[in-house]
Amino acid sequence: MSEQPSIRNELSGSVGGHVVQSGAIHGDVVFTSPAAPVDPEAVETQRRWSERQRRILDEGTAKEAAEQRRFEDYVRVIHRKRRWNLWLLLVEGLAVALGYLRAFPSAALVGALGILFGLISLFGWVHCSVLLWRARTGRTIPVPRHRWMW
Repeated sequence: MSEQPSIRNELSGSVGGHVVQSGAIHGDVVFTSPAAPVDPEAVETQRRWSERQRRILDEGTAKEAAEQRRFEDYVRVIHRKRRWNLWLLLVEGLAVALGYLRAFPSAALVGALGILFGLISLFGWVHCSVLLWRARTGRTIPVPRHRWMW
């Protein structure tokens, strides 16, 4: 007859909870134990940690809300600038028409300035329109850091 390999289980030292020695476990194993004594330092540390996490989340929420307000303010400014550029385009178109008709002595200069400023206003109107379209479709638009650049 052949000898069986020897199996040895050993547990030494002090154990404060449940102990299981097993070759294979199939299924759930649940240990229930009475509540462990709570260390006041651990409780204080956990409380401070929870407060810190809550404070970080609150700061993040406040920052997101401030960014959203800034974005909405920027979109309002863009709307105003777009309307202003459209109004200026009409005025500059009138200047070009008066220059073409030679309504007064320096009408050629007024017509040339009307064309120049008309192109600038047209560029501003197109730029604002593109930004508003991007904002409406949910795409990213760059909000300048400083309000004087709006």
